[in-house]
Amino acid sequence: MWTFDKVNGILEIPDPFYFDQKLTEDRNEYEITGEIKIHLIFYFMKKYEENTKKLLFSIIIAKLFYLPSSSTSVIEPSPPPQYVAQSIYHLFKVLGINTIDTFIVYFNGLIFNYSDEVDGSSSNDNFTKSDFDNLIKVWTELEKFHVNNRIHKLGVSEFTKNRLESFINAVEISPKVNQINIIDCNNGEILEFAKKNDIELLTHRDPTVILPSKTFRNIIEETNTNKISLNNDLLPRWVLKYSVMIKCRGVVANKGYIVMGSTPNSGLNFTYTIDH
Repeated sequence: MWTFDKVNGILEIPDPFYFDQKLTEDRNEYEITGEIKIHLIFYFMKKYEENTKKLLFSIIIAKLFYLPSSSTSVIEPSPPPQYVAQSIYHLFKVLGINTIDTFIVYFNGLIFNYSDEVDGSSSNDNFTKSDFDNLIKVWTELEKFHVNNRIHKLGVSEFTKNRLESFINAVEISPKVNQINIIDCNNGEILEFAKKNDIELLTHRDPTVILPSKTFRNIIEETNTNKISLNNDLLPRWVLKYSVMIKCRGVVANKGYIVMGSTPNSGLNFTYTIDH
């Protein structure tokens, strides 16, 4: 059932096949690693282990995607730092947790470009100074959750050696994870740099744009069983991808996506209370 939060103007849309995803064991038994003036929140989930009490030792990997339409302002198209707290709030809500072991953030448009490492191009690769400063603002939000023990490890995605060097020198808490496309995992420069700086390299097969606007609109049409009148200009803002794996077996027990969308003129000032 679609539900509406009148305070923040949030329309929450669960998976059509929704079932309770909250972890039933004590939090200490799990390891968690781990998008209007209308705002929409979609939940898409699939559970493989029906009895979550069996998941005594699990790993949850969470990855926040900033999308091409993440910004709500043409004048200031920076990635909004507010999306960090929004996505974490909904992950906590879906799984019934209050800490995350690893949280990875992907900034829209970044591609691991091997040629940048070879020809010694700009230390920020394809970053402008404005781009780089805006990424630091997002990272600062993540650092707050790390300091308050809500996230144990912070991670980035598609960072080359040059990007990592610049980033590490500009932030208080260095990333401990760098997730790159599986086709780039044999890059010698990044392997050596990661080992030297105690950064774990993970691979992925995610597309550059995980949720195109057209696909987002199709999802709205297919799930709008309540026939609620919505603005056709709704845009996807962020996607949070997560998965729960049984550590000792390497089996996926639960995975899903949380998506946030809004109208072009909607503000970003709504916040969620996450107790520290």
